[in-house]
Amino acid sequence: MIKEVSNTMETKEIKEIKKYDPEEYKKNALSVITFPDTKDSLLKELVQDIIPKYIDTESKEKEDVQKRFTEKSILLLRIFENESHVGLMESFTDKYQMTVREMSKTMISEFNCSNEAEKALVGLIVNAYMRVLDNSRRLDNELEGRNITHERNVYIANLSKQIDRANRQFISALLTLKQLKAPTIEMNIKANTAFVSNHQQINVNKPNENNEVK
Repeated sequence: MIKEVSNTMETKEIKEIKKYDPEEYKKNALSVITFPDTKDSLLKELVQDIIPKYIDTESKEKEDVQKRFTEKSILLLRIFENESHVGLMESFTDKYQMTVREMSKTMISEFNCSNEAEKALVGLIVNAYMRVLDNSRRLDNELEGRNITHERNVYIANLSKQIDRANRQFISALLTLKQLKAPTIEMNIKANTAFVSNHQQINVNKPNENNEVK
């Protein structure tokens, strides 16, 4: 009995003197903390529970199911932003939303974007392009010759800056995407001695017997 108590006290002391390891605590915490709605849980809930009730016109809880269907569908669409483009569409008014979605889908197809980074770049390109159009429309409306005021001049100046900024962002993102999609160029150089610099290649051959350099 005394031996058992002694072993218990030793085990307790070992636990108490164990050093605090922040990485271990972080790992343990993240292993038990999860978000209430994840991609897999949302898909499972929609397919197995909500959608069957949603399409059942005789369901007694039809109104509640419709509300759940809308809420969960929006959450799922936000998770798959680079495929649904919901967040990008919400950045603009109704008149531009379908244009934004169609342009994004078309560019992803044209550039054959296969990963999240490339699709995200398409989102930046479309966002910048639509801001150029939207701000250009606003600027054109202000230049119709109405009364000139200090406030209107400040507003016009800000619109011009926004158009320039969006145009630069559009070009930058588009060039970045083109570079990502550019094919890799393989070069085979055969020479006795070769010095390759940024934009030129210098070949130096060995001198012949008459000390002449070819």
